[in-house]
Amino acid sequence: MELLFVVTNRKIDIESLLRFGKKVSFPAILAIPLIGGAIAVSWSAAEADQPVAESLVEPARGAESPATALPRAPEEASETEDAAPDPLETSAASRPRGPQEAALPPAEETPLDMPEEAETGILVREITVAPGDTLMQLLIGAGAEPTQAHQAITAMEPVYSPRRLMPGQELTVAFAATGSDAPGPLLSINFRPNRERDIEISRSNEADDFFAESIDRPVARQLAYAEGSIESNLSVAATDRKVPNVVLAEAIRAFSYDVDFQREIQKGDAFEFLYEIYVDEEGALVRTGELLFAAMTLSGSRTELYYYERADGSADFYTPQGASVRRSLMRTPIDGARLSSGFGMRKHPILGYSKMHQGTDFAAPSGTPIYAAGNGVIDFAGRNGGYGKYVRLRHGSSYQTAYAHMKSFAKGIAKGARVKQGQVIGYVGTTGRSTGPHLHYEVLVSGKQVNPLKVTLPRGEKLKEAELADFADRRGEIERHLTLAQGGLLLVQRGCEPDAELLEQGSAMGSDNDC
Repeated sequence: MELLFVVTNRKIDIESLLRFGKKVSFPAILAIPLIGGAIAVSWSAAEADQPVAESLVEPARGAESPATALPRAPEEASETEDAAPDPLETSAASRPRGPQEAALPPAEETPLDMPEEAETGILVREITVAPGDTLMQLLIGAGAEPTQAHQAITAMEPVYSPRRLMPGQELTVAFAATGSDAPGPLLSINFRPNRERDIEISRSNEADDFFAESIDRPVARQLAYAEGSIESNLSVAATDRKVPNVVLAEAIRAFSYDVDFQREIQKGDAFEFLYEIYVDEEGALVRTGELLFAAMTLSGSRTELYYYERADGSADFYTPQGASVRRSLMRTPIDGARLSSGFGMRKHPILGYSKMHQGTDFAAPSGTPIYAAGNGVIDFAGRNGGYGKYVRLRHGSSYQTAYAHMKSFAKGIAKGARVKQGQVIGYVGTTGRSTGPHLHYEVLVSGKQVNPLKVTLPRGEKLKEAELADFADRRGEIERHLTLAQGGLLLVQRGCEPDAELLEQGSAMGSDNDC
């Protein structure tokens, strides 16, 4: 093998030249222009036994004189645009390139033959919480070292208590890969406790501390509309229209001041609801919001109620004229119950003879919540003979309400305690002289029992003059939304702008609404 070269002030990688020659299957002469000199090499492919290299010439690392400087980047060239061009550089740029040269990248773009750093792999395991599991057990079972599992759980506790993990919860656990089935150090834990947020506990490497954060997921507000005809009762009709139970309960509570749901509901009556829902980016329901509008048509008579929040933060349902639907007392302080016995003379189911029934009985499953019929103070809470577990409330100087046969009392219910209308005071049971779970409800006026379904109750306060104008604006806005919803338009809002105006149609999470 013969080598002929002209030495310049550049470092020449002869081994690289030989490796390049091995790529050529016939003798060749390669002329490579160099700054300040040139080199010519002649060889035979049979004599080139060295491995192929990626680079041919390695520039010298030392300082360069003006005559031997490499071609500069555009921004550097601008500073020396007055310098005379190098004739060797010009000829190299202008001459045609041979097929072997053309297949090679420019020298300045050719990567140096440097060792690559091994990339650390990640081992991911999915685990599911089963009844009786603890997070520590799950992590150790997945392969985490006890010390690292304890560190991760300790970091997580301020953000999300591991005791709140429920059976069926799925967790994604990541470890550093070791090249075998055995996991390396624990790196991260991720899970979604609900549709509104993700929990992430992570660190970059084994030397770092774990960091936990709760990441809120975007949700969008929408207005949902439901209407229907009642065949048997409101609950069945609303459920058939996919009305959430929370919304249905709010509607029943709003109308319970004026409507006897056991006796006044007839076949052919109708309902209409407009309410808020919040959905995630997949359109799945995350939670319900406020019931904004509710209407019921009973025996041809239509009643409309509007949700309105006052300046002081209190909120209630109001008639179109601005009068609060709330009365001093609720006629039915229980949801979804069946009227099983009315007020008046009846044959006692246990004693077997006729006796005055001084209240109203509502049959309901054991444990059904019982609400305070109005704001008041507890006069009595405890066992009371045939009444079983019994609570009596005082509402002002004239009215009292009583609740009997309870299974148990709600927390904080004791003589002298104050309660608010709609507050849970106990749960349906069958204590005392009772044949089955039900609520015996009494209303007393000046100490005398009266028919709870017929007693005249004063209506709640009416909005003040200064508030009526604002209420009228709010009612008009609800009616506009109602008109659109009745026409089948979807009212949505971008998830990242919870206070923005509702948009007509479209997707709440679609690309047109990206923030």
